[in-house]
Parts: sequence; C-alpha cells; structure tokens
Amino acid sequence: MHPTSLVMDDSLFVETETVVTPVPPTPSERNWKTLQYWNLYRFIVAMGLLLSNLLEARWRPFGHIHPDGFLLASAMYTSLSIPIMMMANRHSPRFEMQVTLQVLVDILALGWMMAASGGVRSGLGLLMIVVLAISALVTPGRMVMFYAALATTTTLVAQVFSILRGQEDVPGISQAGLMGLAFFVTALVAYVLAERSRKSETLAARSASDLYSLAQINQLVIDDMQDGIIVLDGEGRIRQANRQACRVLGNCQGGEQNLAHRLPVLGEYLQQWRQNPLAGFPVLSLGDRGEQFQPVFIAVSNKRVMGAVLLLKDMSRVYAAAQQIKLAALGRLTANIAHEIRNPLAAISHATELLREAPDMGRDRLLQIVLQNIARINHLIQDVMALNRRDRMQRERILLYPFLIEFLEDFRATQELPTDEILLEGAAEVSMVFDREHLRQVLTNLTLNAVRYGRHLPASVRVRIEANERTVAIHVLDDGKGISAEDLPRLFEPFFTTDAAGTGLGLYISRELCEANGASLVYLPDKHGAHFRISQERSDGKA
Repeated sequence: MHPTSLVMDDSLFVETETVVTPVPPTPSERNWKTLQYWNLYRFIVAMGLLLSNLLEARWRPFGHIHPDGFLLASAMYTSLSIPIMMMANRHSPRFEMQVTLQVLVDILALGWMMAASGGVRSGLGLLMIVVLAISALVTPGRMVMFYAALATTTTLVAQVFSILRGQEDVPGISQAGLMGLAFFVTALVAYVLAERSRKSETLAARSASDLYSLAQINQLVIDDMQDGIIVLDGEGRIRQANRQACRVLGNCQGGEQNLAHRLPVLGEYLQQWRQNPLAGFPVLSLGDRGEQFQPVFIAVSNKRVMGAVLLLKDMSRVYAAAQQIKLAALGRLTANIAHEIRNPLAAISHATELLREAPDMGRDRLLQIVLQNIARINHLIQDVMALNRRDRMQRERILLYPFLIEFLEDFRATQELPTDEILLEGAAEVSMVFDREHLRQVLTNLTLNAVRYGRHLPASVRVRIEANERTVAIHVLDDGKGISAEDLPRLFEPFFTTDAAGTGLGLYISRELCEANGASLVYLPDKHGAHFRISQERSDGKA
C-alpha cells in the first residue's frame, strides 16, 4: 500500500481551542443579584400603592379607612426604596444587614398601610407572603422564622388597630391568626426549599470545578499526543485540532473550514467511512517532512452523521520502532545462524585435514562426518528459507481427513516407519483454511518430534482431528516423557533444542506458519507425553 501525498497551502483550518468551562457564580454574587431584583420589585409595588391614592375616593382599592395615613405610608415606602436600591448596588453595608433592614421596612410599611385599609380584609397581607418567600431564598440560617413572627405580630397589631377604630369586628382576629399561620408555613417551606437549592448549587459548583479540571487535564493529554486529532461536526467542518495536527498540517488560524474543501482526500475518506464504518484507508504523507499518518475515523455518537473524530496515527514512529525490532531480531537470528553453522564447519574442516594427512585411514568414516554436517547445514538453511516464505502463501480450504491420510503415508514411507506406529483419529468432514505446503511443514515438524521422543510402539504417535461449533483443531500426541517444566518457557524460542542434532527452529517456524494462516500452535500439558494442538476458528458454518 503506497502512501498518498497531499499538497496544502500554509494556512490551517482552525485554531486549537482551549477547553473553557464556565465557572458558576458564587452564592454571594447570586444573592446580591436576587437582592437587586427584590429592590426593583419593591419600588414598583411602592409606586403602585402611591399612585392608587391619585384615584377618586370611590375607586381607591386601599386606604379608605385612613386615607392620609395610607398616603404617608406609601410615600415613605416609595422614598425608602430608592436609597435601599442604591445600597444594594454598592454592596454596602454587608448583605445580612441589608436583608434584615429591607424586611423590616417591607413589613412595617405594609402593616401600616394594612391598618389604614381595614386590616386583613384589605389583602395587603399577601404582599407580606411574597416578602417572606424572597427573604427565605437569600437568607441563610433561621432568620426567616423571625421575619415570619414579625409579620404575624404586625398583622395582629394592624387588625387590633382596626378593631379599636370600630372598623372591624373582634372575630377578625381569627383571620389575622390564620394569616400569621400562612406566614409561618410560607417561611418554613421556602426555607426548606432554599436549603435544598443551596446544597444542590454547592454540589453543582463542586462538580463543575471537577469537570473543569478534568477537561484541562484531557486537553493537556490530547495536546501532548504524538497522533493528530481533528474534531469534525455533522457537516464535516473542522471544529478543533490538537497541537500535533496543527504542527503536521500547518499553522493554526481561526475560522471553521470544511474538511472536504481543505483536504479533499480526507473529505472523500469521511464520506466512505460514513457509508461503510469498516472501510480502511491508505497511509497519507503529510507535512513538510513528509511524515506518514494513518487516518482513522471514530464516531462521536451511535450516529455517524452527528460528527466524528479524525485520528491521524503517526505511522513514521511505528515504522521506526518496527524497523528497530526487525533489526534487533535479524541481529539475533544472524548470530544464532553463525553459531549453528560454525560447529558443522569446524567438523568438516577437521575431517578434511585428517583426510589430507591420512588419505587411506578411515576414509569412509571421515566422509560420513563431512556428509552429515553438510546435511545439517542444508537443514538449517532450509529452515531459515521457510521463515522467508512465511508471508508468501496460497490459502485454500483443505479437507483434513484425506489430507492427513496422504501426509501420513508419505511420512511413514520417508521415515521407514511401521504402519501401526502412527494412528489417525477424528471426523472426516472437517476442514481448515490453510496454505497446503505450510500445513504439511508444520505437521512434519510436529510428527518428527513425536516419533523421535516416542516409545516406538503401536499407536505411540496419535494425530487426532477435533471440531466444535467455533473451532477446528489437529492434535499431535506421543507417549514419550513430554516437555520438562524448566524447558516450557523456551519451547517456541528460535534455536532452542534439547537434541544435539536439531537446529532448534522447528517449533518456532511451525508457530510462525500457523499464525500467518490465522491459526495457533500451543503445547498442552499431558501426563502421557507431549501434546501439541493446531487450532483455527471455523469458517465453514458447520457444527
């Protein structure tokens, strides 16, 4: 897959944004704001009561018992509301003192006007309920109950005044008492609700602070990532990019840009991803240095049309790390190959020197040593070449039972084994998707080891086919001593062997070939000998 080059101008689509979470106002600020609205309400009510005196006597809703007293009270109420409003704007004196002063002014002024209007039946007591409710919202503690007691006392005094002037009957005291009860109930309910509201606000402020800190941490982490991150909205517009994206794609400048207009290739990839979320995309070469990035789209929600996050994975670093690992592995492999070849070459050299010095003494034995070591070197070269063929394969569906029958017949003939030493067991209709030559080489390595370490009795080596709803497996078992506990951790390491004649690459190559074909090779503990399993997930849909 060849990287695709993109040509861009110097300006970038969007400026990296810093996450800013609005800090909620403190309770003190919120209370002062409420106090200002309360002052405005008081001024409007006071002006309304004062202007009601300008109506003709028969249309006046209040003050018909004592018009002059009501006029004086409403005028003083209106006059006091102005300096009170100015004190609230200056935040001086302190908040609690201002609340108490304003409640006293409201209750006394309304009580005076209530007495001048005939007591409870005037309806002015309802304005006291509003005052108590507002004071409960802004007053911490239990001062609101004191305000309710003051309002009740003022109402009773106004009612008594009306009775003494002969404008009300004595039973009107009961109405004043009920009004006082309403004051206490209002104050209590408002106090409870206000306390709950204050606790909720405190919790919300704490949560907002935690979220703000978390957002800042996330932003720092995202900015410090080696991969580029671009946030897209539902229209494909670029809303945010981290520092790496800005560095790779250009200078960050303000303004929203559409991905399709700015980077047509990525815009096309976005449309393809929305149609097929499993689609893969080639590596792109971005930036002045031609760094390689793999585009990956991630849905913001379960609906891909709502927006996405474009992750530009830095493949240059991945390639560099992979190259370092590859070079390190190549170095170890070269050192091991050199070590494995040195011993046979030394034996060949020594045998050749002996042949030169005494050509007639032990010629056949010396030639046999030379041929054995040449065969050993050739075997090592074949194993190394098998590693090179790991990625060159032609996978096909192989019906295992007939394949194993043919393989075991050839194996017995090549190794000159009796027919009954290797037993084949299992179902006849099970298949694997495998490269035929790879599977033959894996089975050759496993079966050779089983024969080498087995007891050479009938059924000493068993090859068994197993399948269930999810996997199909080939088991190779022998009746030997098995693998010791100290050798198990190094069993699949290259060049590890307990046989002086072996290269130590058989199991390592077998596992590599299995993984290349989407299968796995594992050793299973078995008290009766060595037990290896080749397993692969089923793809034939059969149970």
